[in-house]
Amino acid sequence: MKSKPGWAGRVVGGDSSLATLQVLDDERLVERARDNGAELRRRLDELKAKHSLIKEVRGIGMMLAIEFHQPRELSSKMGWKLLHMLEPELFAQMLVTSLFTKHRILTQIAGHAMDVIKILPPLMIGETEIARFVSALDSVLQECRRFPGPIWDFGAQLVKHSLKRKPAERAPVAEV
Repeated sequence: MKSKPGWAGRVVGGDSSLATLQVLDDERLVERARDNGAELRRRLDELKAKHSLIKEVRGIGMMLAIEFHQPRELSSKMGWKLLHMLEPELFAQMLVTSLFTKHRILTQIAGHAMDVIKILPPLMIGETEIARFVSALDSVLQECRRFPGPIWDFGAQLVKHSLKRKPAERAPVAEV
């Protein structure tokens, strides 16, 4: 079916929109997102039972968020409190950074001063990618049990990158 020129005569836009809808339908991407999202959530809930850092897993389909809170273990509490004294959002940033640098998995923090990371994988992921993500997150959370662990690595990276910047690029120091 060919689309007719619409507003501003954009035939190509209409054709590409129809092609996108056809792929969504042919590859059952909506159903797969629902099913794979349920599987990912189930596995993340299993991790929640294993790691006291995880407060809640929430979302719909493949759009999920993991909220973290102060852990029960004493050694982990020390790292948690240290990061939150420095800056409230550092814990989530540390997780996102560790997942990316150590496992090449891209996630996002959900917002300013929130201990929440967002997971927004492509709709076509499958069992292999779900297992890889859960394994990587498990590994990073295991490292958080060591003090200082990834907290120290993250802080060292921040300092290293800060020192690499030219003096003109650094934030100005307020004079008194």
